[in-house]
Amino acid sequence: MWICSPEFIGEKMETLHKENTVSYKPAEHLAGLQNFHWLVRKRFLWKKETCCLKVAADDACLIYCNGVFVGGSSAQAYSFRYPYLTYDLTPYVRPGENVLAVHVYYMGVINRAYQSGDLRQGMWAQICMGKGGPVLETDASWRALHCLAWEQTEVIYPGYDVQFQEIIDGAKLPWGWEDTGFDDSGWEAAAEFPGDDHVLEEQMTLPLSYCFRQPVHMEMRNGVLFCDMGEEVTGTVTLQAAAAEGGIVEVRCGEELNEDGTVRFRMRCNCEYRNLWKLSGRDRDRIGFFDYMAFRYFEIEAPIGCVDMASVGVYVRHYPMDEDACALKGDPVSEQIFDICRRAVKLGTQDAFLDCPSREKGQYLGDALITMHSHLLLTGDPRPYKKALLDFAASACICPGLMGVAPGGQMQEIADFSLLFPEIVLHYYELTGDRELVKGLMPVIDGLEDYFDRFRNGDGLLESVTDKWNLVDWPENLRDQYDFPLTRPVGPGVHNVINAFYYGMKKNADCLRQIAGISPRGEAEGVRQSYLRIFRRQDGLFRDAPSSRHAALHSNALPLYFGVVSPKEAEPVVRLIAEKGLCCGVYFAYFVLKGLARAGAYDLMNALLYSDGIHSWRNMLREGATTCFEAWGKEQKWNTSLCHPWGSAPVILLIEEVAGLKAVRPGFAEYAAKPRLPAHIDRLALRIKTVRGTIWAECSKEGAVCKDDFSQGQHCAHER
Repeated sequence: MWICSPEFIGEKMETLHKENTVSYKPAEHLAGLQNFHWLVRKRFLWKKETCCLKVAADDACLIYCNGVFVGGSSAQAYSFRYPYLTYDLTPYVRPGENVLAVHVYYMGVINRAYQSGDLRQGMWAQICMGKGGPVLETDASWRALHCLAWEQTEVIYPGYDVQFQEIIDGAKLPWGWEDTGFDDSGWEAAAEFPGDDHVLEEQMTLPLSYCFRQPVHMEMRNGVLFCDMGEEVTGTVTLQAAAAEGGIVEVRCGEELNEDGTVRFRMRCNCEYRNLWKLSGRDRDRIGFFDYMAFRYFEIEAPIGCVDMASVGVYVRHYPMDEDACALKGDPVSEQIFDICRRAVKLGTQDAFLDCPSREKGQYLGDALITMHSHLLLTGDPRPYKKALLDFAASACICPGLMGVAPGGQMQEIADFSLLFPEIVLHYYELTGDRELVKGLMPVIDGLEDYFDRFRNGDGLLESVTDKWNLVDWPENLRDQYDFPLTRPVGPGVHNVINAFYYGMKKNADCLRQIAGISPRGEAEGVRQSYLRIFRRQDGLFRDAPSSRHAALHSNALPLYFGVVSPKEAEPVVRLIAEKGLCCGVYFAYFVLKGLARAGAYDLMNALLYSDGIHSWRNMLREGATTCFEAWGKEQKWNTSLCHPWGSAPVILLIEEVAGLKAVRPGFAEYAAKPRLPAHIDRLALRIKTVRGTIWAECSKEGAVCKDDFSQGQHCAHER
């Protein structure tokens, strides 16, 4: 039985649920139903047997057993395919009476982080003891409290609305509510909701990893405790404090420092990371905030002497990542670039692949091309990638052209990103060999192709795709003066970039059809010929639009990337890229560098990858990066975040192009390593974990020697 707070039950609520299943437009909220914190407890008896918990919460939760933190948060999801997590409670229970305590949070805003704002609140759980033993499911016997300790506050970044500032009154938070000895007799019975419409399914990804870490440096500065984690982290600050007379503990977090050495909590990315805890006056307050932030530094301002210094730290959270699964050694610059990209992917992979873990916290389809590929190369774990593909496939019920953010609705619909979906599926297949998922996604890909075919003109090209944003690149100042108006709605007329993506979609969709055993539509070549006729100039370069002579970097890198021109025809385009360099955003640099590799221009690819100019990953390092930035430098975008996982293209390039290690047959059933080391590197040692097992490669200018722990050499192809 789904349970929720009584405020969320009634005929009006059920009507709004049904309306929002399709539209996903923000529901009309009653006063006090946003930023809603709900505490739930269940007592149960346990003998010496296994004990497991299945749990789902809308929008998120933190779980405790006998006062010990277990984990939290089922993944971001649509209500019609809502995941539940499974936890083994055996390590936490003891003979006799036990208590499960769950902090459930409902945000109440449709945004990039949660598919919230639909008035679906509450939780479902089962406590299962032993094989065939008792199963305790959520019902009215579970005790609950609408916790008013969290004050109604403003969002930390108006316009994005992904997180509320937390101001917590410790006196209103029941002390020890997570523990067995707490008296919950004054709490109300949880409200059963038979009309709830969540469709539950087991979550395919692992629960998030939570780890307590203390700062690498702490010191008092003018009565304020300054803390440095040594690198970017994602998580929540925690500490213990006590003051008989009360007072306020203020925690300020940031990615940078101000000139005077204080923490820049009004961050460059426009989030204001400033939370407050009003001390209760008890002997001890265990201070912890609910929602996570992305930061490196934090400072604590509190009444003198009230903070227990040994308790200060951060509960760092992210999807589990084995740090030893992937390694690259042999060149200091390669190692540094690789490390900031790997760390960004780790911190940005929560229960979805996030654009960034600060300002947006949403899973963007275009970002996934890079972040999901990097993550699978770094971990060998295909589950988050598969989940993300299914998330975007599910968004087809809102728009068959797919949403730019999923799970999500009615925001950030980006045509460029939607057109990449077949390519992202194809990469997944190449890395995993999972043909069944490809077959299952084909109806979505068919619908995607049909959706965009509606915009074809007489030349067979897309014209005036007005109902989705035509992005090209972001920020606008890094579009290399692209000569076509991209105001929304775009057009009228045709332009280059959207049609390069359209050709890529057509070609990759047919490739997937062949993999799935379906007859190709065979339309890609016609699109390619029209693209060449409309956009290629006599000098071999590609114009931005039929009415323009301008040849932007973006208009020329994509024909290389998607194979519109063969390597033999690519020389004018390669020369143009050599002249322009990476005069694009960090995200688009992936297409430039991969396009050069596909054209065989490895020397130029390496020159740009290892460049130390202002548009480079080395510039990020020069500016103190511990994760890859959203822009090439802190001042190159007006609201730059300093942790953007889609900036991790070097992970893919260093593994697949510099070391040259690629799957020859899907899922690494056969692989090859053909290094293309730049002049300044003599050797690279690489280790990656694949879906089959671990591969080691020793790379030099003469070739590579590989070994693995799964094929005994029978599938190993390499060059020496």
